[in-house]
Amino acid sequence: MMMKKLFILSLAAIGFVACSKRADYIVLSGKVEGTNGIPLELKIIGGEVDQPLHIKPDGTFQDTLRVPSNYYTIFNPQGIEIPLYLEQGDELGVNIDLTKMPLEIKFSGKDTLANAYLHKKADLTMEIQKSGGMQQLLVKAPAEFKTAVNEYSKKYTDLLKNTKNLSKDFVKKEEKAINYEMLYLKSIYQNAHQKLTQEEVTLPKEFADELAKIDYDIAEDYNTYRAYKELVTNKLFDKFQDNENDENPWGKLIAHVKGLKSKNIKADLTRYFISGVSVANTPEENAELIKSIKENVKDTAALKELDRRIAVLERLKPGTDFPPFTAEDLNGKPVSYESLKDKLLYIDVWATWCKPCIKEIPSMKALQEAYKGKPVTFVSISVDQDKEAWKAAVQREKLSGIQLYTNLSMNRDFIDNYDLSGIPRFMLVKNGKIISISAPKPSDAKVKELINANL
Repeated sequence: MMMKKLFILSLAAIGFVACSKRADYIVLSGKVEGTNGIPLELKIIGGEVDQPLHIKPDGTFQDTLRVPSNYYTIFNPQGIEIPLYLEQGDELGVNIDLTKMPLEIKFSGKDTLANAYLHKKADLTMEIQKSGGMQQLLVKAPAEFKTAVNEYSKKYTDLLKNTKNLSKDFVKKEEKAINYEMLYLKSIYQNAHQKLTQEEVTLPKEFADELAKIDYDIAEDYNTYRAYKELVTNKLFDKFQDNENDENPWGKLIAHVKGLKSKNIKADLTRYFISGVSVANTPEENAELIKSIKENVKDTAALKELDRRIAVLERLKPGTDFPPFTAEDLNGKPVSYESLKDKLLYIDVWATWCKPCIKEIPSMKALQEAYKGKPVTFVSISVDQDKEAWKAAVQREKLSGIQLYTNLSMNRDFIDNYDLSGIPRFMLVKNGKIISISAPKPSDAKVKELINANL
């Protein structure tokens, strides 16, 4: 996945060049060989542009693009990614031969030098990956990682220097693109290294100093360089991870986005908040998220998704009907929610591979002991892929209450029914009605207040 990510970002660099002497459009034409008459979907993406190219049955296409001078990519999700640099006034031809592996690309027309260079750059990326690969880079010790990244940077810089007759403006953009690409590698090193090796490392000071100087609020660079866009986005995700144990982690993220000057960055980052609107939040957190989204996001598709998320909140709010389930017990027999709905239920959704879930087991045992003999039923539903691992954990941990299992790959509705964005999830239900679809966890003192209020 990380290899693919480096390949994608190495193809990307987007700039803006305005010249009053050039036309305000770009003519992009070409032919795709080897389609065998099968319809092919291609689109051109880059910056804020994402539009289809119109491919005729014979594989030819010609589109007049009224888009800014920029770096773009001809893209097809089945594996076509062709980097382009297009300036307003260009008439560029791109012939793609699908019968060759790797794809054979030929450029013709005006201003082909930059596009030929970008194709060589993509080839260099593939060559680097074959010789070592992203994973092998990220598992290196800090000193070796530093040497390897500097070597990568030199290879890209040498390719740029040795490509003759490129415009000065393009060379400046590429120098910046290469710098951002290397900064991206430096930014992911520590976390990736720990995940791959289970070892903590310290980023070389020189690299750490470079990252500390990044300005994450440059509107033009965000639309220009995909590596910079990755840096900005990952900065937001890092802030969320740093704050996820806070009482209101979303509050700090909203404040971070609110403090940005660049409208395009604010809008893009705020889109991530849409998936954060969840029953797992407090009503106040969701209200903050929704307000921020409506202030910053204007595109129709995103706002429709927000409406869908709000509808989920309504469907699962306190007092509404709890969605029914059927799961297996330890003997493989189905247990229906209908047989339990007349009780006060404290439901736990968990898995053996989930560390926060396992951490709650002692508190769950203590909670069950505290309510022994009282009219509350404890139901644990495992979503493990490995059913035997679940059975073994139940026996090993001597888990009590009603222990059930559901296979999510066979029961996708289970996720949607409860807006299950993560586990563990605890729910309190009484007489078929939701009291809390995201109840306090067993280790939270508030859980007893909630249960006591509904006994």
